[in-house]
Amino acid sequence: MNIRKPKLIGMVIGMSLFAMVAAAACGGSDPEGLDIPVNIEAREMSPETIKVQQGDMVTLKINADEGGEFHLHTYDIEAEIEANIQTDFYFVAEATGRFKITYHPVGEGEHDEGKHDEDGHGGIFKSHELAPGATFSYEIEHHQAGETIPFHSHLRPALNGNIIVSKDESQIDAVAIEYTDQAATPHEIHVEPGTVITWTNNSSVPQTVISGLHADMVMDANGGIDKDMDKNMGEDEHDGEEEEIEIGFVEVQPR
Repeated sequence: MNIRKPKLIGMVIGMSLFAMVAAAACGGSDPEGLDIPVNIEAREMSPETIKVQQGDMVTLKINADEGGEFHLHTYDIEAEIEANIQTDFYFVAEATGRFKITYHPVGEGEHDEGKHDEDGHGGIFKSHELAPGATFSYEIEHHQAGETIPFHSHLRPALNGNIIVSKDESQIDAVAIEYTDQAATPHEIHVEPGTVITWTNNSSVPQTVISGLHADMVMDANGGIDKDMDKNMGEDEHDGEEEEIEIGFVEVQPR
């Protein structure tokens, strides 16, 4: 009986070690929801490097002393930041690596000059940030007959389209537009006054619905979106404006 004890003890120790190694091999923690305070002061970001793990659902709580556009590269997500007002910037850390953050400061009054009238950016409708699965609706008004109303998501300008309002179309009470990670579908709709349009965010990240053109979008000679400009969205071209400033990084580590 006593001769077998060392053998049994050895088997127990071996099984314990095997269990520990197996747990270490597949024991990565589950993705977390993270709220991370971020300060931008004198055009410098603190912390300079934001470190998260793959799969984390990250909300940057951004406070800045100067208004501007915050841009997380490669993920190609932007947000408009107002001075001294906290802005939540949400993304899911799907891609691993080190990603640049830039900031495009906006001079005082720049957002207010000709961009928020009825024909400009956000002058007709502007949603709050829509989480995945959320919706936003707008009813076309009678005085808009004959107009073309462009729309976009400020957080991803590739999600854009046109609403063409005409009294010649057959009556449609409701139209649905879907946001995916690639596009807004349908891209163009024809409606009459009184039609209710509902956008559903079926992309993987929050979006917005805003009337008018994104700052990176221009119209071609036929009143449509310039295709070359549309292909280059997110490449940080700000002709005639102050260039973006590199202020930090997001590091996403494998889980």
